[in-house]
Amino acid sequence: MKLLYVLFLVPFMVYPAFAAEYDQIVSTSDGTLDVGIYTIPAIPNTEEPTKLKIDFLKSGTEKIQLHIDYRVSVTNDGDYVFGPMARLLHTSPGSITIPVEFSENGSHIVHIEMEGILFQPIPLETATLTINVGQAETSIPGWIKNNAGWWADGQIDDGSFVSGIQWLISNNVMTIPPTEQGTGSDDVIPGWIKNNAGWWADGQIDDGSFVSGLQWLISNGIMKIS
Repeated sequence: MKLLYVLFLVPFMVYPAFAAEYDQIVSTSDGTLDVGIYTIPAIPNTEEPTKLKIDFLKSGTEKIQLHIDYRVSVTNDGDYVFGPMARLLHTSPGSITIPVEFSENGSHIVHIEMEGILFQPIPLETATLTINVGQAETSIPGWIKNNAGWWADGQIDDGSFVSGIQWLISNNVMTIPPTEQGTGSDDVIPGWIKNNAGWWADGQIDDGSFVSGLQWLISNGIMKIS
C-alpha cells in the first residue's frame, strides 16, 4: 500500500494549538494576548533547577501567538530571582523556557512585559502571575467540592462562590499556599477557573489545580483575603 502525502500551501500564517496544561492563564493588561504558565517540576523547589514554561496565546483561543518581543522577571518579596532583562528578547515560536534556581520556599511573582507582535511594536502590555516554591500546606474540606460543582453548573453565582471561599480562607476553615494580594478592580472571572472547579468536583484534576485558580483570584484582586 502506498501512502500519498499532499502538502497544502496557504497564504496565511498557521498557529500551533496549545497542548499544555497550564497552572495559570492571565490576560495582558490591555487584553491583546493571554499568557499561560506551567513549571517543570510541577511543584518548584529549592533542591533542583526549575524550568518555567511560558506561552503567549491568542486572546480567547487555544492557539499560540508567534513572534513576540518580551521581557521576563521573577521576584520574591521584591528581590529578583531572575532578571531584570536590560533589553527585549524575541521568541519566534511564541513559547519560552526559563531556567530558574530558587533559594527560598514561598510565593514568587512572575512579571512579563510585551512590546511587539509579529515584528510590529505595540504599546507596553504586562502580565503578572504567581508561582509557589515548595510543598506548601493545602487543606480543603471535602464538602467544598459540592459547592464547586454547583458553581460550575450555574446553580451558584460567581459572587456567592467567591465570597464563600473568601470567608473559608479568612477564617482558616481551608488553607492554601501564601499568595500575594492583588489590587485589581476587575471582577470578571475567566472561564478556565470555573472549568477547573467543575473538573475538580468531578475528580478529573487534583487539589493543586483547583487551588491555582483560587490563587489567581487573590493575586488579581477579585478575592480579598484579610
